[in-house]
Amino acid sequence: MNLFKKHRTFESILPDFLAEKEMSISHRTMQGYRTHTKVFLAWLKENGYSNLSINKINNEIISKFFIYLGTVKKLDKTTCEKCFLNIRGLFKYAQKREMLDKVPFDLVVLPQKKESRSADVIRPEHIAQLLDLIKKEDKQLYLFCMIEYYCFIRPGRELRQMKVGDIDLDNGVITVIQDHAKNHKRQLVTIPKQLIDICREYGIDTVDKDLYIFGLKGKMAKKPVSVNNMSTRFDVFRDRLNLPKTYKLYSWKHTGATKLHISGISMRELMDQLRHTRLTATEHYLRLRSGTINERIRDNFPSPI
Repeated sequence: MNLFKKHRTFESILPDFLAEKEMSISHRTMQGYRTHTKVFLAWLKENGYSNLSINKINNEIISKFFIYLGTVKKLDKTTCEKCFLNIRGLFKYAQKREMLDKVPFDLVVLPQKKESRSADVIRPEHIAQLLDLIKKEDKQLYLFCMIEYYCFIRPGRELRQMKVGDIDLDNGVITVIQDHAKNHKRQLVTIPKQLIDICREYGIDTVDKDLYIFGLKGKMAKKPVSVNNMSTRFDVFRDRLNLPKTYKLYSWKHTGATKLHISGISMRELMDQLRHTRLTATEHYLRLRSGTINERIRDNFPSPI
């Protein structure tokens, strides 16, 4: 290890590390790397460690940082685990380039896992309330919710950045392009006939295929709505109706999948529509959203008398 490499700081290594990462991972994953390394760098500066060479950042310093995340920032275990992997990634990067002798993450203790705050399945009576109001006052949000409900398209990059040309109403198929898909693979999703009618009514089959479906000013346009635009609009309708705050924009995906499962469709067909690669993933997804319903127990449990 030469003298220059030995005295590189975390801050001096960071730009090269992020530039290399950006070539090989998705935009969303890259945001995590940027956020977590920025938080760590700010903590190093605040605690007087920023001028240390990365080779001098030891297990004790790393341990103090994660104690800070859990006790001061009050981050949950899942977030801390992601931060752990992303920051350790930079240290491994430095070790491979002979800037670091040993990766110092041996003493890290992560906080306990908190109760899940994931989006709940929407109850049937609340579905009607929400959809009636949204359809009447915000047709763009209504279409967004219905595509998520019927096709299980994730509301982030998959749906927000979907273009008119990604929807083939004649063949009843939506294409989720590689750059937007969670697994970074091009995928096809079946469009139920109810949704085809909603899309035609919205006018999707009459406009330029290069337009974003969920564009600015409530129209199909050359630019998509901002990241939190749709979720904020949904929350307003939910709160006007005094419905549970555990109902989130993502709830439409969970609600659609749960109702399709209850309808009696095969697990394999449900797996395909969810775009899972394994049946076990679909089974786990359903257990988290709707629990396990044993029909034999429900219908044949003996009475106590």
